[in-house]
Amino acid sequence: MEYNYRHQATQHLLYSMANLGQVRKHGPRIIVRGHDCYVWDIDGKRYIDGFAGLQLTNVGHGRKEIADAVTRQMGEIEYWHLFAGFCNLPAVKLSSKLADLAPGNLQVTHFVNSGSEAADSAFKIARQYQRKRGFAQKYKIIYRNRAYHGMTMGATSAAGDKAFRAYHEPLVPGFIRIPNNHCYRCHFGLSYPMCDLQCARVLETTILEEGPETVAAFIADPVQGSTGGYIPPVPEYIPMVREICRKYNVLYIDDEVITGFGRTGKMFGIEHWQQAPDIMIVAKGLSSGYLPVGAVIMTSEIADTLQDEAFLHGMTYGGHPACAAAALANLEIVERESLPARAARMQGYVMERLRSMLDYSIVGEVRGIGMMYALEIVRDKSSKESFAQASARIVEIAAEKGLILRVGSMGGSVLMCPPLIMTEELADEMLDIVSETISEVSRELGML
Repeated sequence: MEYNYRHQATQHLLYSMANLGQVRKHGPRIIVRGHDCYVWDIDGKRYIDGFAGLQLTNVGHGRKEIADAVTRQMGEIEYWHLFAGFCNLPAVKLSSKLADLAPGNLQVTHFVNSGSEAADSAFKIARQYQRKRGFAQKYKIIYRNRAYHGMTMGATSAAGDKAFRAYHEPLVPGFIRIPNNHCYRCHFGLSYPMCDLQCARVLETTILEEGPETVAAFIADPVQGSTGGYIPPVPEYIPMVREICRKYNVLYIDDEVITGFGRTGKMFGIEHWQQAPDIMIVAKGLSSGYLPVGAVIMTSEIADTLQDEAFLHGMTYGGHPACAAAALANLEIVERESLPARAARMQGYVMERLRSMLDYSIVGEVRGIGMMYALEIVRDKSSKESFAQASARIVEIAAEKGLILRVGSMGGSVLMCPPLIMTEELADEMLDIVSETISEVSRELGML
């Protein structure tokens, strides 16, 4: 039976972010069970889930109370939509909960099914809002190098890695890229703080070059995600770009798809800088992956502007009652178990151990916030040349040792993003494997 499953898995699935030929050659890992911070494959092998599924199982695997909440809801009504003035109770309750949790005046939610759909929806909302206010030419969206905001056509248009774009061009017009904020690989060749934050000031320069009358929105995640390699900004960065957006009537879209719901040590990542956006997009940790749900949360003023006539946008499953029930049960766990505070406490413990790995010649930088961590893997510390081959090998050997990690999409980093329920004891087990694996790979490469 196992052989049949493996055969079917290689013949009938098109995998994301994987070479199908390599999957067919080596076989897929078929995960069949999960509990807390562990998952098991079809052969019974246990893994530490060091990447929280896809950066989303914040409350861990196998939380019965979420499954029970979904079962109860399915027994009442399995589906109802949010079109034409209809709604359902779980969606109402979840929208109210998000209004309570979100910073600033983010009070109105539009539900979708994923982070990608949330990004696309936010772009459409930004453009429609600007036009409704009489700024018909304000349609451009500014995004950052190494950005990742999803895989739909609009989100791909805001992808900062050309590999995501190459096969799908021409993309949606009006998307403008600017340098990102990675001090280790500064686009301007400068050093903080003498750099005068050129990575932030370039936003204003670009708005002026494009024409403020043409720019609708700027999108950024508070900590750049898996493509960037978990890059936290310096303290002044987010306040500065936020003020630039206000100055030129450019909407600030805060992508909290990965960073939301405790991942960074705050409920939302942007709260580290005491800022509030015009629009926030969320998904992943909203339900910890138990069911698909995403959302665009906007200010009351934006929603009021959109709703003076029909809002001609929506997803069939947006605000699905069972998905909303899962999200509500998940958020109850996040708050009851104080998972944002736990992530904040774990940051110091894990980062202290990660810094010791700078002793390895192939580790150029370690960085992290809350419970998202990255090791920048390099051929040479002086040149800072990325070493994608070594990153991939580290992830491969770690999996053999029972730890699931991920290579940053641009190849230069190894990423850890465990469930927020992880204990210090399990963190030690994870980091022991990471250290052993880096040592083994360094030895293979003759770079120990």
